[in-house]
Amino acid sequence: MSGVTAATVAAYAAAAAAVVGAYSSIESGRQQKGMYERQAQAASNDAAYKKDAAKAHAEKIRRLGAAQKGEAKAALAASGVAVGEGTPLELQKNITKNSEEDALSAILGGKRSSDAAIEESSMLMQAGANAESSGYMGAASSVLGAAGTVAGGWKSVAKK
Repeated sequence: MSGVTAATVAAYAAAAAAVVGAYSSIESGRQQKGMYERQAQAASNDAAYKKDAAKAHAEKIRRLGAAQKGEAKAALAASGVAVGEGTPLELQKNITKNSEEDALSAILGGKRSSDAAIEESSMLMQAGANAESSGYMGAASSVLGAAGTVAGGWKSVAKK
């Protein structure tokens, strides 16, 4: 006989399975973390895009408001109305006020969208960290389970 028993082979097999299981768990956690980090980066990029788009939209609203104000002023002046006082002045003020409210509303909407994307990015980063931790826990579980199996196998061999 070669001195290698079935219990010895089983113990080595359990140890090998534990190593493979541990490695697999760790790699799975790392891959998931990498995926979540890429998704988080995309969400962060989206947040910046939304903020920039809102600012650009607000500037467009302001330019359109200024153009509308100029058109109104020109139309009033062409009809012979004094534009720097009374109702024409109030009309220009209202155009300015309304366009600025619309611009600020666009900026606020963009900020809210941006904040939501930043929050999503944060949650994705946490999910990645959780996946990595889960991988390490799975690895530890594989090793500890195999240690228990091997210890039980050696105990039964020692009784013989």
